Amino acid sequence: MLEAKVVILHNIISPYKTLLFNALCKIYSNLEVFYISETEHRREWEINKGDLKFPYKIMFDFPVDEVSPASMFKETWKHLNASKPDLLIIDGYSYAYSWAGLFWAKKHKKKIILWSSSNEDDHKRVFYKESIKSFFIKNCDAYNAYGTKSKDYLIKLGAKKDRVFIVGNNTDNSFYYRETLKWRGKRDILRQEYKILPNNFLYVGRFSAEKNILFLLDAYKRAVEGNDNWGLILVGNGPQKLDIEHYIEKFNVRNVFLPGFKQKDEIPKFFAMSDVFILPSTSETWGLVVNEAMAAGLPVLVSRKCGCYPDLIKESENGFSFDPYDRNQLVSLLKAIIDNQVDLKRMGEVSLRIIEDYTPEKAADIILNTIKFLYNDD
Repeated sequence: MLEAKVVILHNIISPYKTLLFNALCKIYSNLEVFYISETEHRREWEINKGDLKFPYKIMFDFPVDEVSPASMFKETWKHLNASKPDLLIIDGYSYAYSWAGLFWAKKHKKKIILWSSSNEDDHKRVFYKESIKSFFIKNCDAYNAYGTKSKDYLIKLGAKKDRVFIVGNNTDNSFYYRETLKWRGKRDILRQEYKILPNNFLYVGRFSAEKNILFLLDAYKRAVEGNDNWGLILVGNGPQKLDIEHYIEKFNVRNVFLPGFKQKDEIPKFFAMSDVFILPSTSETWGLVVNEAMAAGLPVLVSRKCGCYPDLIKESENGFSFDPYDRNQLVSLLKAIIDNQVDLKRMGEVSLRIIEDYTPEKAADIILNTIKFLYNDD
């Protein structure tokens, strides 16, 4: 088994997956990652290829959005023919590379592990598409699901329960803890620099409709009415930026700060200036920024449509979940926090304890055990 060559098929280089691949390569060296492209148009994060401590190939030198399905399928097949792996790990089933990997593995009688972050709530479901997914899933040999909701969805689509292993989505916990702690000691200086209030709710992410930011703004406006001690920081950028700015102006939503998109190194400053993190999405496969906020020691309010909520949110312990369509529910939660009915310090401490189990190293161990499971299954 330890001689088996493993190839991971992945769409683009993403910083959090780089951490996972580095950790996996340390305990299983005979692997290679095939990326379709380096990035995609909607991503603004910086990519440093020097961080990639594992063998990899990038098939196309332009964004993945510009690669045609036919070209993606053909190039993936060509790379697999040249590499001849014993086992394929396929990240997702929505790209043409996924199907090229599936058919190539079946033709050459190779094993497949499917990585899946999708859950039943993240999009509206259409019968014929579900049937196609089910076909793909039933033809895989084992599965790594990013959380309980993803596991349940895989099983519903035909995966055998005893072959689905949860790999908790993970990030660089030590970085967010260390850097936030550093900046928290300078919180008053930062507040003066950015001209923000003593207490703040925080959102970090893309400005797009499914993130439900207008809903958050409405709930925030109602919750803080008459209170000038709490602000709202919205870190990010995206297609809904002008709508958000217009909403703030039209409805006179006070004390909202929009610093724009920030790279990873700057995010801890905003964690340090904030007291509670909120992710109000109506569609979210996981919500990795919740991991980051918890690693920074923050309480979290998370929509029940986010894939991470059953795994990361312990109700009334490190935060709360809420219905992203129920404005009154979120308003009540925000008011309870503003009125000091919640012990935020204790909740932040619980966040830190929970997130300790979500590291690249622990995820890599589970992936390795999944590989061993398949070879012991022979």
